[in-house]
Amino acid sequence: AYKAQKGLDVVVLRLTRSYGPTMLMSDTKAVSQFIKKGIAGEDIVLKSTGTQYYSYTYMADAVSGLLHALLCGENGEAYNIAEVQSDIMLKDLAAIIAGIKGRQVVFEIPDAVEATGYSKATKARLNGEKLKKLGWMPRYTIQTGMKRTIDILESLVESQAN
Repeated sequence: AYKAQKGLDVVVLRLTRSYGPTMLMSDTKAVSQFIKKGIAGEDIVLKSTGTQYYSYTYMADAVSGLLHALLCGENGEAYNIAEVQSDIMLKDLAAIIAGIKGRQVVFEIPDAVEATGYSKATKARLNGEKLKKLGWMPRYTIQTGMKRTIDILESLVESQAN
């Protein structure tokens, strides 16, 4: 582990793929695309089998994890802001968002040429047990965080339309 210089208080924090209503509508990440499709009332299109396995954290939980680690963490230690229950395959994440909006997940597996434009990452998970031992717990599950994100973004879209 990294040891800070004498007199310098350092805590290293690692975040998972974070999501929430602060996302930019121009964001091109898969989760953002799924959310935008859901808000638009469209089916969610997966350009893979959806077996990519990632850790996600709702933005409010990410912020509370950051603050908790900064206030309670040990100097020179690294902490992952993650919750195992929010580790999810991409196809299951798409299904949650589609389910919230009463839509379907459609698989459109690209040909070899189109596939070169997509990420090759298949697994990116973090273990948050070290931070949880300091007393941090997330408030949102992947389901409740996605529902809250969609509800807030929908209300923003509606208010901008009026």
